[in-house]
Amino acid sequence: MKKILAFLSILASLIWLAVFSFPDKDLHLIFCDVGQGDAILVQKGSNQILIDGGPDEQVLECLSDNLPFWDRNIEMVVLTHADSDHVTGLISVLERYNVEYFVINNIAKDTDQFWRFRENLIKEGAKIYNPKAGEEIKIADINFTVLWPEEELGNPLVWELVSEVKESILGAASYSGDLNETSVVLRLNFGDFCALLVGDIGAETESQLDKVTPCQVLKVPHHGSKYSSSEEFLNHVKPDLAVICVGKNSFGHPTEEVLDRLESTGAKILRTDQNGEIEIVSDGKKWSYRD
Repeated sequence: MKKILAFLSILASLIWLAVFSFPDKDLHLIFCDVGQGDAILVQKGSNQILIDGGPDEQVLECLSDNLPFWDRNIEMVVLTHADSDHVTGLISVLERYNVEYFVINNIAKDTDQFWRFRENLIKEGAKIYNPKAGEEIKIADINFTVLWPEEELGNPLVWELVSEVKESILGAASYSGDLNETSVVLRLNFGDFCALLVGDIGAETESQLDKVTPCQVLKVPHHGSKYSSSEEFLNHVKPDLAVICVGKNSFGHPTEEVLDRLESTGAKILRTDQNGEIEIVSDGKKWSYRD
């Protein structure tokens, strides 16, 4: 009898846990605290989108804290660019979760992290989508507009040449410029709410973005580098909230120049190194944040 009662007690606890874990109808935009790197989780109902994975496995803790415990599926993952502070955490994500779609440029980077990521992505068998400006991606009621890059970059063979040597892949899909400037830039729209998610682009790329209009939330480019977040760009975006994804670093991120420019817009500034995980919730009309 005691065993039966214990079993029923555990079962009841699991049922209540499932009830409280069931997602609501709001949009949840979560800036994970992963140190010096980016990892952004977008959740609406049972649909999840992960943008970048940060510099290590800390992203798994963010996913575990915010996804229902039974949900091991991520509908879409976006890798803005293949620098280690964006790609490394996705190695573990691909090992722990099922990913349906992957949005990514066809660019290879000769690092251990990239090759491990590439191997896991090929094993995963996710559908790969190569973005370019003007295209739209819709998941549930969430609409993503691609603002950058202007055209598909690299060579899709990078995800298919499984047996080829690294030199062949690099020859087909390497990039000689600043990889930050290849970052996939997305405008997220959910009803009247929008967020601009810009990876690590610099001021030169900011000036080339088409259709940059006011947005309530800005993911500050490149962790607050002084070479990003130009005055002209910020005057176009006019953010109410500026989120800086940053951790302990030797680059001086975020710089005083950027903080001053952000403050001059009147935006509220939140930083993952000071505020920890930052969550924005919207019903499509109103929105609020908590840290």
